[in-house]
Amino acid sequence: MRYLFLLIVLVFGLSASFAADDVDSLESENKLSEITTVPLPGQTAYMEQGLSFGMGFGVYDPLDECDCMGAWQVQIEYFYSDWVSAGADVRFFGGDLDRDAMVMYQRYRVNLRFHKPSDKFDLYVEPFMGLENTSISAFRKQVKGEKTSKDKDERYWWDESDGEEIADSLGIDESDDCQRLFTLDGFSIGLGVGGGYNLTRYLSLTAGAHVEYNFSKAVLLNVVPGVAFNLREVWPWAKRTLRSTWISFEIGAIKTFNNDIDGWSNSFFLGIQFGA
Repeated sequence: MRYLFLLIVLVFGLSASFAADDVDSLESENKLSEITTVPLPGQTAYMEQGLSFGMGFGVYDPLDECDCMGAWQVQIEYFYSDWVSAGADVRFFGGDLDRDAMVMYQRYRVNLRFHKPSDKFDLYVEPFMGLENTSISAFRKQVKGEKTSKDKDERYWWDESDGEEIADSLGIDESDDCQRLFTLDGFSIGLGVGGGYNLTRYLSLTAGAHVEYNFSKAVLLNVVPGVAFNLREVWPWAKRTLRSTWISFEIGAIKTFNNDIDGWSNSFFLGIQFGA
């Protein structure tokens, strides 16, 4: 009889422990389900706190006379509080620029964002610093029977030169806007503003604008409007586990100044964001 009593106590204790775990799990799920997030440009989202990871794939269309290239980007952002976050992103463009040249353009950037949030929208301003590295393989000289050295094919950010010297070192035709578009190399600094607005539980709008100065003496303006779908609202696992999950489509319009390049370049990105 004594052992039966101990067995009942043990079973009751285990049942109470499992019930408490279930309650904690439900409370955690309920807290996550109450979180409201706002998508932002660049496959990220305002979450008040936590870590955001986003990636996107798309197409880069430099100018009307240039060929389209493939593009992809990754962004990580950490929210220290409900009004400040910091992040980093990597962007690659690559492919045949025209029939004479191919290019690999690499972009690395770190940023600090200051947020002004509300229930339906988030506005931010961000100073940022970037690092560009361009590698152009020119086939024009090879077609003419001339040798093209590796030193002329690639230039790195630590080689100090102005825009004309950069173009010469890359073997770029001064009259070719397609190739001169990628003479950006080295460090850049800039300022950006943007935000997102939740139209409904499922659909949101995003927009951002960045102005930056590259130390190759070029100024860039980048305007990025977009639309995002709240995948978390229709994905039960994400609603139980993640703070946010957004699918976004963005169109970028890029203008380069001080390089004598006419026209705007465009980028198109389809991406996804996860917040934990």
